Amino acid sequence: MQFYKKITSFGYLLFCLIILLLILPTSLFAHGGGLDSLGCHHDRKRGGYHCHRGPLAGQYFNSKQEALDALNLLREKPKESKKQKEDSEVLKEKVEFRKVIRIIDGDTIVLDGGEKVRLIGVDTPETKDPRKPVEYFGWEATRFTKEMVEGKRVRLEYDWQRQDKYERTLAYIFLEDGTFLNAEIIKQGYGFAYTKYPFKYLEEFRQYEREARENSRGLWK
Repeated sequence: MQFYKKITSFGYLLFCLIILLLILPTSLFAHGGGLDSLGCHHDRKRGGYHCHRGPLAGQYFNSKQEALDALNLLREKPKESKKQKEDSEVLKEKVEFRKVIRIIDGDTIVLDGGEKVRLIGVDTPETKDPRKPVEYFGWEATRFTKEMVEGKRVRLEYDWQRQDKYERTLAYIFLEDGTFLNAEIIKQGYGFAYTKYPFKYLEEFRQYEREARENSRGLWK
């Protein structure tokens, strides 16, 4: 009986050994040798060229040449990014910024040189019309614009019409950090979307006004 148990145990061990021998060549030895200077090797199991280390780690290629081409592209990208950054800096220097010296009301400002600018697509409550009393939330709108841009440098962007009948410049105003003043006035509830005439941000401004109204911001409280 003991002898039979020993034979059975030996048979089981032999069976396990055979299974291991069948599995090992396809797992441990499938890679076909060590890694080359790229951190890659020719993969016998999957075929092609497989990388384990370096910038190409985890990627499969049809050939070593394909991997080399990919590596060259990776090396070129930082140079391109640096050039793009330099071009961006040059472009930024070419953009003309103007200083805001005074705020007339929520939707009208004065730039250096005395140029009056009426913000496109925005209508804030009236504070300066001698024929009308100061409208609700007018002073709050004026204060908001004052806090946003007075004494700061801004960039102007134009639409299809450059001046209104009062010879004021019509423009979109952007701060140096990219803040879009026209849009912020409407988003925060300090003015309405002025949609009497077409302009390129008309739909966006309508949406900003709806959101301000739905969220009870500013004059919509």
